[in-house]
Amino acid sequence: MNPRRRGGRVLVLALLAALLLGGCGGLPGSSPVAAGLRADTKVDQRARVVVSGPIKGAPQTIIARDFIRAGAAFQDTDANQQVVGRTFLAPDSVDRWKPTSAITVYDAPTSLTIDQLPSDQVRVSVAAVATIDAAGRYAELPPGTTRSLVLSMVRVDGEWRIELPAAGFGLWLNTDDLEQVMGHYELHYVVAGTQRLVSDVRWFPSGSGLATALTRAQLGPVPGYLSGVATTAFPASAQLAVDAVDVDPQGKATVVLADDPAVVEPGRRRALWAQLVATLLQPGTTVISVALEVQGVGPIPVPNVADEVAQLDVLGFTTEPSLALTVGAARRGTEVTLVNPQDVAEGGVVPAGRPLQGAPGPTRVSSAYTGLALSPDGTDLAAVAQGRAELVRWRAGVPLTAPPLGTDLTDPAYDTAGRLWVAGSAQGRTTVWTLTGTAATPGVATPVSAGWLTGRRVLSLRISPDATRAAVVSTAADGSGSRLDVSGVRRDGSGVPLSLAAPYQQGQPLVDLRTATWVGPLELVALARDRAGGQLRPFDVSLGAGVGLRRVARLTLDQQLVPPVPDAVSVQTRDVDSPAAALVVLTGEATYLRLGGRWELAAGVRDLVVGGL
Repeated sequence: MNPRRRGGRVLVLALLAALLLGGCGGLPGSSPVAAGLRADTKVDQRARVVVSGPIKGAPQTIIARDFIRAGAAFQDTDANQQVVGRTFLAPDSVDRWKPTSAITVYDAPTSLTIDQLPSDQVRVSVAAVATIDAAGRYAELPPGTTRSLVLSMVRVDGEWRIELPAAGFGLWLNTDDLEQVMGHYELHYVVAGTQRLVSDVRWFPSGSGLATALTRAQLGPVPGYLSGVATTAFPASAQLAVDAVDVDPQGKATVVLADDPAVVEPGRRRALWAQLVATLLQPGTTVISVALEVQGVGPIPVPNVADEVAQLDVLGFTTEPSLALTVGAARRGTEVTLVNPQDVAEGGVVPAGRPLQGAPGPTRVSSAYTGLALSPDGTDLAAVAQGRAELVRWRAGVPLTAPPLGTDLTDPAYDTAGRLWVAGSAQGRTTVWTLTGTAATPGVATPVSAGWLTGRRVLSLRISPDATRAAVVSTAADGSGSRLDVSGVRRDGSGVPLSLAAPYQQGQPLVDLRTATWVGPLELVALARDRAGGQLRPFDVSLGAGVGLRRVARLTLDQQLVPPVPDAVSVQTRDVDSPAAALVVLTGEATYLRLGGRWELAAGVRDLVVGGL
């Protein structure tokens, strides 16, 4: 299930039907499990996983196994209005089972391993691929990770039942059931000083309580990686007045907040409502409109806004901008011209192009410069020298050498706010700089504080389309421990970046990460390996939803992922609607384009870059 506005996409040759078929992993002879209808947007028809209760006279190992599998139906009740999973538990353990407190996701094609232990205990083990915490944060695990749980067994009315650990237990969901009963959804926060919203992705059960779960989560604080970048209109004291958000048959959600003077402050009402509208009206919910009230007070009045809102723009707010990707630059030999990156003909033929704005002809960029970048409006180019100690911009075809910054400079990157970014080493310390990327002079480099990068070497730095987040690939000083982090960009009142917020690691299963480029507000494409010794290839990374390797377990990765390009050094896309089908891979000497499910060499083109990526 993928209810987000921009669904996460695994970079595969095809999403084969086999990926959506097949039974759940487990020992043979278990109680039956059947997948029901999948929930669709705006239709109150959610997915269900139907399970049976304990088998009479079943041994300890079967009871333990079927309890784990029955957990997927934690939102449903049987004919006796009993949650089936609870029927496997001893009476004292019923309250210890808190399904969404901690979820382990395991590989569906692999079986649960059940071991009988002495003293009426059973050990259950799985090949774990991800976890979801109580806040709904999804984190993928390195390949080969296992999880084990020891369960004590006791007799209840002559039948074996489970005694859960005193610390409690959540869920183990296989990858098939995860897609049926959980979904990733966006919470929304206000970009500081604007009327734009920025998203944070969390996972929630896709059942009748979804609107309530989303609202409760939306009342919480701004996540750490967006701290100082975005704000929330909800005061820390805000809470629901009743246990649930009511959604009527017409799709109207009524949110009733507890009486709190801070909630009804005039200065926060519009933004508060906008956050709820954006979150509750997203695809995957059944909500069509939102009404907002305070208990004992009634509807919260906002000038020129009705008591029921069905569109975000009524409140004067917008979400993240989309990417057009219609401005690009091609380098043939030493000549650079502007092209439309989507006007690529069959066979990888890139159009001849036109000069940069104000340039009399093609801009000449020597082969001594690498890491070509283009401003979003196509007016400026930037690159670094092969020795990675010099940054140069070209405006109207004229080179502008930036003041000396440091060594080991990354490829430069432009953001949509007009800043040019680069990272490197200065006086032995990792440093991030920005410059005015479209000025007629070289400009002054401004350091951007990022203390969490101390002791690390930055390989790649790219800014999201809405200019709120940085994607940073880095390693330890010795080159080990590569990782991809997303961090919010804190700016001053004039828009100059000041610092990077706390890192939020993404793409955890990937190793030997080289670069990561944004292909949408919540999507990145990374150049990496899936395992040590694996081939270097592009991977899609969905912010808060993972790399998607959990979806490709039934066939080997080589049968499904985009084939590698030898000597690849960077990757981006020409089309955000189908990034996998429009990949651009650069080797430093040649450009390869993904066309019709195959790689095509762009004849004579050394570099093809897209403005703002």
